[in-house]
Order: sequence, then C-alpha cells, then structure tokens
Amino acid sequence: MSTELQSTEHLLDVTERLTRCWDQRDIEGTLNYYTEDVQYSEPGAGVRIDGRDRLRNYLHSYFKAWDSRWTIYEHHRLEGQNGLVVFWDMEVWRPGSTDRVMTKGMDLVMVRGDQISRDTVYFDRMQLKSLLAAA
Repeated sequence: MSTELQSTEHLLDVTERLTRCWDQRDIEGTLNYYTEDVQYSEPGAGVRIDGRDRLRNYLHSYFKAWDSRWTIYEHHRLEGQNGLVVFWDMEVWRPGSTDRVMTKGMDLVMVRGDQISRDTVYFDRMQLKSLLAAA
C-alpha cells in the first residue's frame, strides 16, 4: 500500500498545532491531533499507550500533575516517510507552583493525514527531580 508523501511544512504544522494543545492543557484538542490507533510512548519512563482512549486517561493524569510549554527549535524530515524528528525546549512545573525547570528533548512523530499516528518522546526525566521532591 502506497502512501502519498506530505510536505515537510505540513508535517511540522500538524506537530506545532498539537504542541499548542498540550501547552493549553486541552485534552480533547490534543486528542483530535492523534489517530484512533495512535502509538504514544515515552521509553525513558516506561510509558507505552496504544489508542486514543487510553491516551485520554494518560493526559488526564499528566495535566493534573504537570504544566508545561514547549518550543520546537529544530526539525528533520525522515526521508521517504511522513515523519519528523523534532527537538524542543520544555519549561515544566507543577500546577500552582512557581518552581520551574527547563529541559530539552525530542519526539519522533509519524503523521497520517492531519493527525499523528505515532509519537515517541525522549527526554531526561532526572531533570524533573527537583519538582518531584517539592510535590
């Protein structure tokens, strides 16, 4: 089965719109950018989620525990695929707290149409240690 390649600009636009929904802590808006059969994972945290309904549960927990803002500063197209590797800065904090941490990471994002079908997130969670101790 052949899939038409989308422009790099389109892939980045979908990824940036998704990122804004995460920033706004908009669960349904965030989910709208993921396919029904999305594969979401954070290997460093042992997180693997298959499907939008399970991802909804994760987002409820995440947004209850964390607030964050992402800035994508670099991206690279996966040759011959509808995918990107995006590098980002993230400012993260506990809701209601003034203590904040800046961290860096990257996502491997696969796009199908106007939605993300795979999102694999990599960053060093040890950088959040000071925020976990304050909780």
